[in-house]
Amino acid sequence: MTMAADKQDKVLNVPTLRFPEFTDEWKICKVGDYGKIITGSTPPTSDNTNYAGGTQLWASPVDLGQTKFVTDTQTKLSSIGFSKTRKLPVGSVLVTCIGSTIGKMGMAATEMSTNQQINSIVVDSQYDNHFVYYALQSRFPRYLTSVAVQAVPIMSKSSFEKLQNYRTTFKEQKKIGALLNLIDERISAQNRIIDKLKSLMQGLNNELMDNPKWKKVYVGDFMEFFPTNSLSWEQLSYDSGQVRNLHYGLIHSGLPTLVDCQKESLPYIQDSSLPKQYTDSKDGDVAFADASEDTAEVGKVVELTNIGDKIIVCGLHTIHGRDNANATIVGFKGFAFNAKYFHDQLRRIAQGSKVYSINTNNVRSCYLYIPTIAEQQKIVGLLRCMQEKIKVAEHGLQLYEAQKQFLLRGLFV
Repeated sequence: MTMAADKQDKVLNVPTLRFPEFTDEWKICKVGDYGKIITGSTPPTSDNTNYAGGTQLWASPVDLGQTKFVTDTQTKLSSIGFSKTRKLPVGSVLVTCIGSTIGKMGMAATEMSTNQQINSIVVDSQYDNHFVYYALQSRFPRYLTSVAVQAVPIMSKSSFEKLQNYRTTFKEQKKIGALLNLIDERISAQNRIIDKLKSLMQGLNNELMDNPKWKKVYVGDFMEFFPTNSLSWEQLSYDSGQVRNLHYGLIHSGLPTLVDCQKESLPYIQDSSLPKQYTDSKDGDVAFADASEDTAEVGKVVELTNIGDKIIVCGLHTIHGRDNANATIVGFKGFAFNAKYFHDQLRRIAQGSKVYSINTNNVRSCYLYIPTIAEQQKIVGLLRCMQEKIKVAEHGLQLYEAQKQFLLRGLFV
């Protein structure tokens, strides 16, 4: 693979990164030239049995973007009667063209129908469907600038099929599509590795912590709790400040159970919003997320470690706790409070219908099984190793995704 040197001398429609055996100029085309554009329809609301001829798979925008190939096994698509719907052939390229998911894509790995928010390209035989899929991915960020700014962004079928793109020879299409498909397969494999590691870690955590032979201690008997602030994201900044703030949204969106405060990026409180009084966090302090739309997430907790000289406070919708009885070592509480047996206690007492919440008294009323310090050290050591393996795997995923974006920019005009 080489860089296209002639682009420096004259303007040609050629990519900057290219397989050496290809030198022809790419030709301008429209998205509609790739194949027939089909807009999905409104899914029927009646029971499946009202439709003759059986059922078929139905894809919606939420099914796109999770995996390249949209199938019943990978995305758990719903099934509907298809006597009044159009079936798309295998290999059709699916693109969401309305709403907050605009630009998400997938490929049909089996015959299916889609709803009205998806435009599908039934790829013509002179084009490689993988090439079409990645060509759209490459240019879609630029396509979005053509969508009018409005509450619900829309790219109609007619405007979608008129969008400018480029095509090359079928042989080059095949090579480009095959290369990027290999990268996508590796990304999918890496995601599966991460999911399995997380599942293994959670299983170990649940089994190790749920041990009635250990000392049963109510949280209120060894933990002290402190007031937290109610600052919104608008009052925080990643640019500069003196005091960092742990917002509950960060707990829900990917912070590890044990937060290494020297490695993880927490936002600052803007100077104009700095509270007059606040409690500095210490190593081993925990923060519970006190609200969630999902009972599986309410009460999710992180433990702060390696704070050093940083000033970190707990913010909106968090419950800030500290073991002032020295019953636990740094690292044990984060894993213990995330164990299933403890979380089940919180789920039973969480209040709400659409949004579930807990309070400090709820946490105080629950109990932990606490082993000796020596056993805590062994457990924390094992689970820390698992957490580090997950972080390494996640870093590998980031590198694969960055490599894919580099190729998408370089391999297409």
